[in-house]
Amino acid sequence: MFKKKPKSEEKVAEKSSATKEFNERIYRMLLVCIEGICKLAPKKETLCENLESLGMVVRKVTRPKPVSGLAKDIEDFFTRQQLEVSFLETKNDTVKQIVLDLTDTIQEITSTTGDFDHKMELSIEEIQAAGEIEDILALKEGIIGEINKVRVHSQSIKKELNEYRKTTQSLSSKLEHTEAKALVDALTNVLNRNAYNMKISQMVREFARQNETFCLLVIDIDLFKKFNDQYGHKAGDRVLRAVAASVQDSLRTSDLVFRYGGEEFVVILSGVQLENAAKLAEKVRKGVEKDYYIDKERKMKVTVSLGVACVKEGDTELSLFERADKALYEAKRKGRNQVEVAE
Repeated sequence: MFKKKPKSEEKVAEKSSATKEFNERIYRMLLVCIEGICKLAPKKETLCENLESLGMVVRKVTRPKPVSGLAKDIEDFFTRQQLEVSFLETKNDTVKQIVLDLTDTIQEITSTTGDFDHKMELSIEEIQAAGEIEDILALKEGIIGEINKVRVHSQSIKKELNEYRKTTQSLSSKLEHTEAKALVDALTNVLNRNAYNMKISQMVREFARQNETFCLLVIDIDLFKKFNDQYGHKAGDRVLRAVAASVQDSLRTSDLVFRYGGEEFVVILSGVQLENAAKLAEKVRKGVEKDYYIDKERKMKVTVSLGVACVKEGDTELSLFERADKALYEAKRKGRNQVEVAE
């Protein structure tokens, strides 16, 4: 027969177990805070070095479980902060690009004006030196011709400046809207539609100016409505979060993931050609397909369809998206859970 443990020993064991669980939670939160602060702080900061050393000590004395509860909330907070800080660079780059374009235009105006002044000075000297009326009239025609050239050029420059004025007004409006609205989707912890609108505008401008190529993935969760209908909206939210995480895990750190709306995501792939973009899209598709998502006791399989398009000469933000979106719907039409590439 087994002897029953005294109640005092049971209480000690329960207290020890509770203490261990409490310590593990503290360790998890501490490590999440260390990692989050180090990602946000400048790399050369002494604080980062000290925190990383502390993190190594914590990992030696314990094996923390996957983050959950309050630790997960803290991790999500640092993720959003990191995305917002890094995305500020996009706004700065967009403003910088407009200023550079405007500077080029002003330089063009200045150089034209300087050339005109020089020609006018020469014409005045020639008129003063001319002895015959025919010579003076010939010089007059030359002067009128130069004035007409400047007038035509000025009208062209005026149109360009008007375009820049419209662009800066639009940018100002976007920046004000951004300040009033978060850049990160609260549910999935990826960038949101507002952030996408800003980034794609910058990418198209850089392509037109410097021919910096990039590609677009448009991703849609297959038959997403059934998750909401069969299991409820909370289950649907868990699927959205899981798919967003899976997509990010399949991509490079330089690639940006956006929740475009509902169950649709968009990815901007920088510096890639169509062939490699298609390979990355297939990697994303397989990554989602091989995972399963737990909802209570249920295992739910999820698949996605993807459309791929790369920027080409003459593209606008809208035309590029429409080509990728058209490819997505072709993938849906062919049976879902596949990648379709736009021409």
